[in-house]
Amino acid sequence: RAGRAHTLHTSKSAFRRKKTTERRTTMAAATTSPEAQKELLLAAGIHQQVGWNWRVDVPLGEFPGVSVDGAGLVVGLDFSEQRELEFDLEFDLAVLAPLTSLQVVNFRNCRRATGDIEVFKGMELTSL
Repeated sequence: RAGRAHTLHTSKSAFRRKKTTERRTTMAAATTSPEAQKELLLAAGIHQQVGWNWRVDVPLGEFPGVSVDGAGLVVGLDFSEQRELEFDLEFDLAVLAPLTSLQVVNFRNCRRATGDIEVFKGMELTSL
């Protein structure tokens, strides 16, 4: 019985990993448009932690903390304006990796962010 429970747990974990990998692959492949980048940011849920008014019906360039280029792609994320937080933002850095248009990221107030900073390797970041 214990062996069966372990197998079931392993199977669930493998399924979750596969599902997460598929979702990240889909998101990574689809972040070359402003709409896809907006979808990615909304799905990450960072805005919910700080009360930012990111909504699907608002242009990406009007999202607090987000800067876009002439094509409407995300070039900057600034988390420094959240001085009133009683806690630090918590998210996995990997959710931002598909935003390959990023040039500037301010991680102030993100001390609980997790993941490997290497996800930004290869991006043309001018400030991290």
